[in-house]
Amino acid sequence: MSQAGYMNNYLLRSSGVLLFLTLWETAPRLAWLDPYFVPPLSVVVAEIGLLLGTGDLPIHLLVSSWRGVTGLFLALLIALPLGVILGRWLTGLADALDPLLRVLSQVNPFALLPLFLLFFGIGETAKVAVVTWVTLWPILFYTITATRTVDPLQIKSAAALGVTRSQMLCKVILPAAVPTIFIGIRIGASLTFFILIAAEMLGAGSGLGWLVHNSAMNYLIPRIYAGATFIILLGFLLNRFLLYLEKSLFAWQEYPASWTTAGEIRPYVWRPGKGAAIAGAATLSVILILGACEVRKLNQEAMAGAGGSSGHAKHFGTPVESGSGGF
Repeated sequence: MSQAGYMNNYLLRSSGVLLFLTLWETAPRLAWLDPYFVPPLSVVVAEIGLLLGTGDLPIHLLVSSWRGVTGLFLALLIALPLGVILGRWLTGLADALDPLLRVLSQVNPFALLPLFLLFFGIGETAKVAVVTWVTLWPILFYTITATRTVDPLQIKSAAALGVTRSQMLCKVILPAAVPTIFIGIRIGASLTFFILIAAEMLGAGSGLGWLVHNSAMNYLIPRIYAGATFIILLGFLLNRFLLYLEKSLFAWQEYPASWTTAGEIRPYVWRPGKGAAIAGAATLSVILILGACEVRKLNQEAMAGAGGSSGHAKHFGTPVESGSGGF
């Protein structure tokens, strides 16, 4: 397909988004929708500009990103080694625990929120724990499945060559299992910001969820849409990063069908190099470092506002002071 054909295909796939944005702008102005409850896109964009100008939105964005990335990172630290152990070596224990794990994975995280608050307090730890709890299960289940379904022929061939257990794990089992594990990681990542925003609405003083909830309580309708727009954007960017990381690490896999024209076989497909993966990892590291500093600063401000003398100061939220109205 020619370059013009690729461009036409891209425009066709983007037409739905363009149509939605056009309707968002025109429907309220033509009174098809109540402009008070559904403000035009330009009004929401102006509100985003106001929040960026006052510096409030970057703070909320950074704090929510830190909470989401930290929760996902902790889920990976727990689920990946546990899934490999249960899926490869303790298969009997995995079968025995499977019903219990399935039941726990279906527990509504907000039903456990009082327990999280009891153990961790009304602070950052409870919010991160909620995110970790939700994202843990898909990663764990896919890791168990991936490590248990490695081709036995590959394992037998490696064993015949006399490889050690560590070599079997690093050079045979994990390379074969990682593509499937990545599916679980992407599913967990897609849940990260949804559950985080809800947790921030229930008990926080900063973050995009708090911004939306606070705006709703003060009837700042454009600000609600501004916050929701960045919530969607965060989830989209995280998913795209994982997609590009997957393509850079597993170049032998088929290109996703949704990225090609139906029935078309592309002779060459651009794939991001390892440099893109390194850049993404560096970005996540910056988010973790800067977000931790910002959260620490907000917590210190909260403790100072509470007098700083209580031993339970960590149980206070993290309010963000702002020069704009509605905060």
